[in-house]
Amino acid sequence: MRRVFIPALLLLLSSPVFAQPAAHLRVLLDTDIASDIDDAWALGLLVASPNVELVGVTITDGNTAARARVACKLLHVVGRDDVPVAVGRQTSPPKDFDYQFSWAEDFTAKQPVSTAAADFIVDTLRKHPGEITLIAVGPLQNVADALRKEPRLGQLAKRIVLMSGSIGANSWSPAAIPEWNVVRSTADAQLVYGAGLNLTTVPLDSTSYVKLKTEERARLEAAGTPLTRSLEALYRLWVKDETSRMTLHDQMAVAEALRPGEFFNRCEVMPIRVDEQGFTRVDRDRGKSTTVCLEPKRDAFVGFYLDGLLAMR
Repeated sequence: MRRVFIPALLLLLSSPVFAQPAAHLRVLLDTDIASDIDDAWALGLLVASPNVELVGVTITDGNTAARARVACKLLHVVGRDDVPVAVGRQTSPPKDFDYQFSWAEDFTAKQPVSTAAADFIVDTLRKHPGEITLIAVGPLQNVADALRKEPRLGQLAKRIVLMSGSIGANSWSPAAIPEWNVVRSTADAQLVYGAGLNLTTVPLDSTSYVKLKTEERARLEAAGTPLTRSLEALYRLWVKDETSRMTLHDQMAVAEALRPGEFFNRCEVMPIRVDEQGFTRVDRDRGKSTTVCLEPKRDAFVGFYLDGLLAMR
């Protein structure tokens, strides 16, 4: 009996159920949640990931107070009132991007912290040097303000991952227009890209290929968890018509932070510079070394992402 039991036990322990868990990761997310829909859905993956310690969420761009209410409500609904939300400086509001604000317009159960977003980023990284991955998936006002306050920001962060830029790495050239997170606050983007930080960016060159299919959205909707119900509610406020499909821009940056290099065929170091018009250029003379993630493994990433959201019950 022992001869049968021991091999069986060893086989069981080697199965995926008992596989070595992913390494613990401390994350700070900077987001312009409630413009495009992908920000909320990116935050969803972070709160659903058991190996992630989400140390805070900072809010950037436009009506930051209204955005913060959306983040606070999403965290509250899924039982994560422990995650602090810090509000960044308000800027001129973008047009036609405020429909998701109505989801949380009367919400008061969870409030942002009193510390401004840039101060929160600096304070948090100083308290935990080399331990925290900063993921920025919106315009870079908060990251730039934090860098102005603390020039050693890149040394204090374990890693800085952006959803940002469009470098024209593909034949259809998404670089024909500047990417939103860069051009929305060009001077701030120039500062961040030009500071010589240990940057990794997931650009439009990759994310534009990855859209959520109808059957994938239906799978999440059928789960009926507090998280998936909230994400579906925000999706319905965002969607314009039955042909609209979410592009998983910010989710890919989060996945890159969680599983470096796993969902791309190429991650190359390139000299990147932001020009005065907000374009991200490969510039061998003036560009700063930036790791650029290209050629997404669409199905592997989406499977990881959907399974991650569904893991939170």
